[in-house]
Amino acid sequence: MRLKTLLLISLCGALCAVMRPALGEGRKLTIVSAGDAFMVQRFPSDYSVAPQMKAWIASGDARLVNFETVVNDGTCRPAAWSGGTWSSMNPSVLPDFLAFGFNGCGCANNHSLDFGLDALFMTMRALRENGMPFAGIGENLQDATRAAFVDTPNGRVAFLSVSAAFHPDAMAGWKTSRSPGRPGLNGLRWKETYLVTERQMKYVREIASETGINGNRELDIRTGFTPPDAPGTFQMGKLAFKVAEKAGRTSSCNTNDLKRITDAIRAAKQNADVVVVLPHSHTMRYKDVGEPAPYFEEFCRAAVDAGADAVFGGGTHQLKGIEFHNGKPIFYSLGDFVFQNNVVPIAPPDFCEQYGVPVDSDAKTAFNARSKNGKVGLHTDRANFLSVIPKIEVSGGKVVRVTMLPIELHFGHDWSVNGLPRPADAQASADIEKVLSDLSAEFGTKIVRLEGGILEARPKQ
Repeated sequence: MRLKTLLLISLCGALCAVMRPALGEGRKLTIVSAGDAFMVQRFPSDYSVAPQMKAWIASGDARLVNFETVVNDGTCRPAAWSGGTWSSMNPSVLPDFLAFGFNGCGCANNHSLDFGLDALFMTMRALRENGMPFAGIGENLQDATRAAFVDTPNGRVAFLSVSAAFHPDAMAGWKTSRSPGRPGLNGLRWKETYLVTERQMKYVREIASETGINGNRELDIRTGFTPPDAPGTFQMGKLAFKVAEKAGRTSSCNTNDLKRITDAIRAAKQNADVVVVLPHSHTMRYKDVGEPAPYFEEFCRAAVDAGADAVFGGGTHQLKGIEFHNGKPIFYSLGDFVFQNNVVPIAPPDFCEQYGVPVDSDAKTAFNARSKNGKVGLHTDRANFLSVIPKIEVSGGKVVRVTMLPIELHFGHDWSVNGLPRPADAQASADIEKVLSDLSAEFGTKIVRLEGGILEARPKQ
């Protein structure tokens, strides 16, 4: 009976795929995606979602966002580590978040397990109860990896969420016949390698020898727990070095994770008209935060090669460049959509201890200690308050247009509204256009201003 049921489900899925008309047959799907929503408090009485922004979001068939917090009613135990600030949204805040009009959430990011499994489960339950499809977290690695779907009158959109920034304990684990799996997030591991000349490698080996930094590693190699270094490479502590003609650094994706995620993209492509990937990264190429790391470029391009129609990245709070890979847009970072990490409601003792205040201090005291009373930190940089909300139009398997609504997040305003989005004014819009133009130029992408301040991204001809 079970086998017959499975066969019927598979047959129905195949018939639905056959019966669903292709997008080329007079249909067009529109996808809107916003950046990171680090939202932890309710709207103040004098704030509402601006009509222009609400209409722009509502114009998408699929309306996606990175949900960079966890739902926590105050009973969830904090993890011993966090993504930087323990992010926590009381359930009473959720209706305000829903007022933006999104219909899909990516949930894999460096804050997904800030309050452990209790908040992970509470988040999944809250989103399900509000009819919000989500991806990137789950009961096991299979659940966290697979796509979620948004079904619309114009077609079906699949989306996947993945984080390259996470504590190792936050990553979900495989469910097998011998293991129940481990709840957590869909993680993309990666390795960074420092390139040094042969002369520099001698110094690295000398430092390792004289400091004894590799004592435990050498023991593990002798006893078979760790493989020896490959020719031309050397591990010093946690840093990997490789001989090269020129010094520098590079990075690459974990091959197992890359295959697992691209396989999930291919599977989603079999069951949807359009596939979107929402990756989260906190690393840069070298010293400029506007430049994506090599492994992240590798991943985003591989996602497109596997069938993704668009990639909407996030993580480092600032905008990054836009690339068209095989005609499909890659936004290496959209920056923030809501940015309220200066008003988090809970500061666990670990946070307080880290910044030298009593362990039972309130969140405001702990945050003021970290920010030196608002003088340093992410909230002092206007670049972290500038973003865009992209809209892509897909028809016949091709992305036919990419436009963006510039937004800014009330930089320098009172704490009650600081970090909440609104359409950008003339100055902010001009600044956003320049930033995107400069950062996208290396990818051959041109940014064009249209009527009404809307921006359009165009690939090189």
